Amino acid sequence: MKRLALGLFVVLANLSVEQVSLAQEPEAPASDTVGGTPTPPADTGPAVGPDLDLTDLSTTPETVEAKKPTAEAAGAPRKAWDDIVVVPRKAFLKKARLELAPFTGITLNDPLIRHYSFGGDLNYYITDVLSIGLEGQYFIKELSERESLVGLQYYRVPTLNKLKYHGALVFGYVPGYGKFGLFNKYIVHWDLTASLGVGMIWTEIIPRNFGDQSFTNKNIAPHLGIGARLFVLDWLTLSLTFRDYIYVDTFEFQGRKRGEALADVITESKNSQTQLVQNIMMFFSVGFYLPPSFTYRTPR
Repeated sequence: MKRLALGLFVVLANLSVEQVSLAQEPEAPASDTVGGTPTPPADTGPAVGPDLDLTDLSTTPETVEAKKPTAEAAGAPRKAWDDIVVVPRKAFLKKARLELAPFTGITLNDPLIRHYSFGGDLNYYITDVLSIGLEGQYFIKELSERESLVGLQYYRVPTLNKLKYHGALVFGYVPGYGKFGLFNKYIVHWDLTASLGVGMIWTEIIPRNFGDQSFTNKNIAPHLGIGARLFVLDWLTLSLTFRDYIYVDTFEFQGRKRGEALADVITESKNSQTQLVQNIMMFFSVGFYLPPSFTYRTPR
């Protein structure tokens, strides 16, 4: 009996140990079983084998820069700002070039008589900002409506002189240079201009009595000017300028008699009728440059 009881005890002990081991073993999920047979779990880690190349995992700045595809290799279009440098060159050079600038102008500050001007400037640029040149112009007068109203309202005829010619030696300076955007598409370059000139201006009296003789005055006339210039092409510019001509002019003698001899009129007028005159004028000009192109003498 003792042997039979000992054998049963050993059998039961073995069965209990086997059940504990089965309970501790994890069950395979239903999705991993095929036909009741569990399949091995998928390997989620990196596959390591003899052919694995781990050099692609490097993240150093050199390797990251080398892996970036270039625009040329990808066939992408080139960006519009690739050629823009930090300090771009000036778009227009004037040094050692000759400027021929025909212009037209108009007087602004005389309410009784208006003058239209036609002429031109001839300038040579010693440097890119300094120039020396000549100026010449011819005037056409036009009496305003106010001149005729003065006679009707006050029963007096205004004493007026008309401008005839002007010529001057002019020194120019460029105090500033810049650029601005136009229509968010074009870049327009411009500069400021200043000038100082001295020359002669010819004026002629307008007789108060119709048919009387007139005489001409020759006056020294310094002038100051300021303006702006736009660069259109390598040889073409557009300019807007204001100039103030200052001179002492001689007018018709107020006590002149009808039909008086011209010699007496000139003598009387020069002795009594002089006045400081300022003629402020506005000019529009087109500049042509020779030679038509320029060359940079410094590297970019």
